[in-house]
Amino acid sequence: MQVTVRCKLRLAICFLLIALAVNVKGQQPERPNILIIMTDQHTADAMSNAGNKDLRTPAMDKLAANGVRFNKAYCAQPLCTPSRTAIFSGKMPSETGFVGNAPEKDGQWPDSLLMMGKIFQNGGYKTGYVGKWHLPVPAAKVSQHGFEFIQNTNFLDYNDAGTPAYCARFIKENKSNPFLLVASFLNPHDICEWARGETLKMDVLEDAPPAHLCPQLPANWKKPAHEPEMIRKQQKVSFRTYPSVDWTADQWRQYRWAYNRLVEKVDNYIAMVLASLKKYGVEKNTIIIFTADHGDGYAGHSWNQKQVLYEESAKVPFIISKLGQWKPRVDDMLVCNGTDIIPTICGFAGIERPRTLKGVDISKKIANPSKNLRDTLVIETAFADNEELLGINGRAVITKDFKYIVYDKGNIREQLFDLVKDPGEITNLAVSATHKKKLIQMRTYLKKWCNTNGDNFAKAL
Repeated sequence: MQVTVRCKLRLAICFLLIALAVNVKGQQPERPNILIIMTDQHTADAMSNAGNKDLRTPAMDKLAANGVRFNKAYCAQPLCTPSRTAIFSGKMPSETGFVGNAPEKDGQWPDSLLMMGKIFQNGGYKTGYVGKWHLPVPAAKVSQHGFEFIQNTNFLDYNDAGTPAYCARFIKENKSNPFLLVASFLNPHDICEWARGETLKMDVLEDAPPAHLCPQLPANWKKPAHEPEMIRKQQKVSFRTYPSVDWTADQWRQYRWAYNRLVEKVDNYIAMVLASLKKYGVEKNTIIIFTADHGDGYAGHSWNQKQVLYEESAKVPFIISKLGQWKPRVDDMLVCNGTDIIPTICGFAGIERPRTLKGVDISKKIANPSKNLRDTLVIETAFADNEELLGINGRAVITKDFKYIVYDKGNIREQLFDLVKDPGEITNLAVSATHKKKLIQMRTYLKKWCNTNGDNFAKAL
């Protein structure tokens, strides 16, 4: 009899402990999923939620309507591999040494440089990557990059069309676990092929309508006065890359039409990825970051492509969203997607970020909109013809009101713009005597920043 009572008592205690454990677990906040959606060569203004009336981007608009759109977000360097290495390492290209496009080859990426996927894998997350890769690490080397599920990275026709399906598969298989998923699209990068008159890689476009039916040109479409000569020297390196050198206004209008259509194409694929979150019941617990690796000239300053430090090439979309959970807001904090994404997603997920990273944790800005995390930003460039570096480097210092650009070669090397009065960067104030004090201030800041951060560009100042 006593044995039976003891057994019952022990069983009762066990059930009580289990119930308490379940209750405690239920009270703990669920770790959020992280979805990073990237486009390629996508300038910040090419979204209807940014006020652009010449295109419709309902998926991007949905993200903006359920989150915070940062309207002063920049890439670390406006070129594919350097920007992507920054995003997935959290360090500037001048820190990692990846300042030009590089092949997907083993032995280039140091083991000491932790990658985003590995950080989250170590933090207990399921990790996935789908779409364009263009990183100097073999996609097959999961032990280094940490993305356990990696698909659709080989460069083939219509990659973008396959990305939503692979994303859906990953979400379905990992809906019961906290996950990090990167959905990396190529478009609107197809504008490069369109400009050359070549067959597009990701999509098909009908012929552009007559110029008078195409979007108007921006106010800054002409080449500005007092421009560093290195910019046009870069443009003349490869006619295949820059077929637009002698384009007319009508050709530029058709370019903008084609570019807008490609943005709309990729927006449709983004909508499919967002639909999968809802389909598999993880929409409410998923934080989405939408951005691009860099921008595109978009006809500003008669420029197609990227690499230059003008706004169109360097500014990127940057929206942090939680569908159905957050209210819309626009924030003018300076953001660098290359250095800030890893600290931010670590902040959201409760994962310790690598101590060597200098970017800011924007999750703190989401939680407290009045919090000031940054008032000045430095970004960089290194001119290249695909993988061949041309030995021309530049830096930009960006504040709330001004932007200072300097290249390390040429007779005219500096540009200074008042971004409030002159958002199109038409008037170079570096040649203005009345702005000499501001010019010296920005130049001095950059030199100090370079010395503090071990950037050899200080020698050019």
